[in-house]
Amino acid sequence: MSQVQSGGEIAEVQLLQLYLDVNQDIDTQFQVWISITFAVLVASFVAGPRLNRVARLAIAAMYVSAALILYLRYIRAASYIPYTIELFRQYQVALPQTVGQLAYELRRALFGLGSVMTALAVLVPGLGHRREASVPVRVVTDD
Repeated sequence: MSQVQSGGEIAEVQLLQLYLDVNQDIDTQFQVWISITFAVLVASFVAGPRLNRVARLAIAAMYVSAALILYLRYIRAASYIPYTIELFRQYQVALPQTVGQLAYELRRALFGLGSVMTALAVLVPGLGHRREASVPVRVVTDD
């Protein structure tokens, strides 16, 4: 692996560090989003029906705003990957192994679906709660 070079050239070490920094930024946005999502879900479940409609709307609005900001930051961070890959090619440095497009698309789907489901869980108390059967069930024992 080459050392830092002068004269406007990028060394392999610098390219690898750039690549790791971009990936770390992507991971950080996702980790913060998932932490906030679980915190909101737990708080909504614990508070349950004690929250009035205004409080639920406020919490949902703040959550959706935060989720959207994190999603946009995630998209921005991910947009640097093609430029980083191009630098690897330009300087003829072997690319590190990546998880690729599938991981990117799965995270995007999780951001979208997870954010919508979390907002709904806040707005609709009891969403997903197990309800008792409407048909009486009789348990027969051999006693």
